Amino acid sequence: METIKNTKVSFKIVPITDNDKEVVINFIKQNFFRDEPLCASLGLIEEKESVIQLEKFCVDALQNGISFMAVSTETGEMIGVSLDNTMCRGNEINEIVEENNDKSSKFNDIMVLLDKAKRDTDIFGKYPNIDRIMDLKIITVNEAYRGQGVCKALIDKSKELALELRYQMIYVECTSHFTAMAVERFGFQCIYSLSYTDYVNKQNEVVFKTQPPHKYFKVYVLLL
Repeated sequence: METIKNTKVSFKIVPITDNDKEVVINFIKQNFFRDEPLCASLGLIEEKESVIQLEKFCVDALQNGISFMAVSTETGEMIGVSLDNTMCRGNEINEIVEENNDKSSKFNDIMVLLDKAKRDTDIFGKYPNIDRIMDLKIITVNEAYRGQGVCKALIDKSKELALELRYQMIYVECTSHFTAMAVERFGFQCIYSLSYTDYVNKQNEVVFKTQPPHKYFKVYVLLL
């Protein structure tokens, strides 16, 4: 793996098609489910029902047909994914509210946090002239290929499509310190920040005991 990390990879960004969905879900399971700070803190990958619900969450996002993957031009291997969705004025929280009714506690813990962030941010109230937003649900890159511009290329391609389809904003929730640093470098503005140590349940217990350097949940936007 070290030889891959030290070798510049040639890749292309292509749309995810219906034929790619199974491979994409497997890629996300291998590169996101286990390492993402919230999933890791809960041990979500160990709870079968939570994994099933997180898979469904990803499959639902893929239905929009606006997601992208990074593919090695030499081997054809998938090395990164940007799972993109659409938020429209009037139905921006319905999907999350429905998911919160699921019986899986670990998955539900994450969805409750996302629901809170959506409500606290009140994106359409904050930006009254915006009606359609591209929501970057999941951005993940194979660890062996990180630091080679794959994340930026995925976001750039998503931005290109957002402009083409006349979205007015790109929105991304960053659970990871590294993702937050990346989108900030790409010109996104932080509009919401919540310390994980301040986020507690009804018993006043910290819900997500994330590992350093993942200390904050942040929301970033990019006006188009």
